[in-house]
Amino acid sequence: MITIVYLIFSLFVVSCSHEQSHNKLLTEAEQIVVEQPDSVVRMLEPCWDDTTLSAPDRALFGLLYTEALHRSGLSTESDSLILTSRRYYERENDKPRLARALLHHAIVLYKQQQTHEAVLTMKRAEQLAEKVDDPMYNCYLYFVLGDINDNVGNYPQTLKYYKQALNAARQCHKDEWIVRALNNIAQTFDMTGRMDSLQYYTEQAEPYAPHTDGEIRATYLTNQASYLLHMDKRQEAKQLLLRAQQTSPTDRGAKLLADVYLAEKDTASAAQQWYSLLNSFSPDVAISSYRKLIGYMTMRGENNQAAFYSLRLNEVYHDLYSRDDTASIIDLQAQFDEQQKERQQYRITIMLLSAILLLILAAIAAIWYSRRRIDRLNARFLESQKKYDLTRSELTRMRKQKEREERENSEELKAVVARIHASANKGRAISDDDMNELAQRAYALNPNLQLLLSALNAKEQAVCLLIRHNFLPTEIATLTISTPQTITNTRVRLLKKLFGETGGAKDFDTRLKEFE
Repeated sequence: MITIVYLIFSLFVVSCSHEQSHNKLLTEAEQIVVEQPDSVVRMLEPCWDDTTLSAPDRALFGLLYTEALHRSGLSTESDSLILTSRRYYERENDKPRLARALLHHAIVLYKQQQTHEAVLTMKRAEQLAEKVDDPMYNCYLYFVLGDINDNVGNYPQTLKYYKQALNAARQCHKDEWIVRALNNIAQTFDMTGRMDSLQYYTEQAEPYAPHTDGEIRATYLTNQASYLLHMDKRQEAKQLLLRAQQTSPTDRGAKLLADVYLAEKDTASAAQQWYSLLNSFSPDVAISSYRKLIGYMTMRGENNQAAFYSLRLNEVYHDLYSRDDTASIIDLQAQFDEQQKERQQYRITIMLLSAILLLILAAIAAIWYSRRRIDRLNARFLESQKKYDLTRSELTRMRKQKEREERENSEELKAVVARIHASANKGRAISDDDMNELAQRAYALNPNLQLLLSALNAKEQAVCLLIRHNFLPTEIATLTISTPQTITNTRVRLLKKLFGETGGAKDFDTRLKEFE
């Protein structure tokens, strides 16, 4: 039984993880592609002809190989490999890898001069960066976006992206990336003539610079040299530029060094630098170098060479004219950002309208509930009012009936009392009928009196009732066939028995008449 359960569990795990499985080589390559892109390129070369790769592995191979090329400073002419990866991750909705695939596909498209598609793809990658929240990916993305804007002279956007790259680099705690971002920011401020900012960001890079080498170290030294040149410290700047060019030659370093040589009247050395800048990736640098070199050759009388380089300069102008994507890149980014703002505003508007609609519905529901509650309360009130009116009518009827009965009892009681007085005056004992009627009428008028006298015998009750109705002791004695003394003794005894008090016969009479 345990074996069967284990087998089922294993099949379940395999079925769930099949689509996302990757071979060991790809897994290892993905772990080191950021730090060792050159090694990843070599590792993945054998996978080109591997027809056994599954769809997930083929997608990951395309992403890692293209990413490793770009991080190594290389490029590829075809986008078929990265396009396959991009489509797979779009289908699988794998946002972290899709973001990387979009970025590297955009780089390939940009190299192919498909500017429109490249910029839109890169902006999509930027959108996903906010959702993925991967500082290492974000840092590389913002470097690329900054470089593209720098190439077209869109310096506000350039600074924005380089500063975002700096924040991401600090989150990664990578000194090399931090210095690179600070170098780029300082260089951008240098291009815009803001020397204070150039100095500030160059000084910010100083603590990290000793841990760098290659192009990053050379750019840092070039930034220092550029600031020194603005401060007219030419010799110090020249030494830094020579060190920078020895570390890693750069177009900007060569241009500044040529300017130093030209200021020193060393046109031959300056010309060597101009020669090295003719194939610069920056059209402005290349054009400036061609012009200065043509002027130098004309001055030396080398007219044929000057004419040759003039033709090449025309070709640069032609290429620059045929690929004037500066405005399109800036406009595309602005349009994309504006569309995103509009979409965000639209979403916010929809959310606000939904919230307002919900509030209206809630208010309607509250009003409806309140009206229902008020209606129920009104109904209850009306019902209670009816019951109250009925009760009040019944109480009024009962009160009137009681008053009528009391009136009738009182009148009949007077008649009985009068008959009993007549019997006493004639010296006759009270009849049973008169006694019973007297008790009945008296008790009807005062039920509490009946409760008080319930413990007494018939004769004692007769004595009490007669006293209650103001009969004299002599009359009571005659009516009950007793002596006055007996009646007196009975009254004294009943004072103790009924009220728990001691005293005379008159005290009893007073207490009994006051009883309600």
